[in-house]
Amino acid sequence: MRSPDFAQVVRGSKNRLRGSSDTIKHYEYLLARDELMTKLLKVMADNQLDAIVHKAVEHQPTLISEGVNPPYIEHKGVPHLNTFLVFVPTIVVPAGFTRDNLPAGISFLGRPYDDGTMIKLAYSYEQATHHRRPPASTTPL
Repeated sequence: MRSPDFAQVVRGSKNRLRGSSDTIKHYEYLLARDELMTKLLKVMADNQLDAIVHKAVEHQPTLISEGVNPPYIEHKGVPHLNTFLVFVPTIVVPAGFTRDNLPAGISFLGRPYDDGTMIKLAYSYEQATHHRRPPASTTPL
């Protein structure tokens, strides 16, 4: 028995394989992502790193009351590390507070499939620093 959607699926597959501009752009994206991950892993291997630790966000923390227009939409040339692009485990833990008493975090970025090491490192950091506490702006429950 043939599914009524079968012909549509086949047509869609044929169109995707023809090399549309979207397909080419996606392929170029995948190549660039793989190159970025390869370079990142080479840096880690060359320097015998278990993790790369970096600030969690590239902007000042904001209050929820300030609305839904976060400052990180436009980085204005500031370099930042989009860890989701390289498909490696990343975990964020509290890193203290800003001068304005807003919470800040740091990220532990690891090698592919090394989630356990990232959890151990992040947990050890968190237990050693005791940065996890509610900000002053948190209302009592």
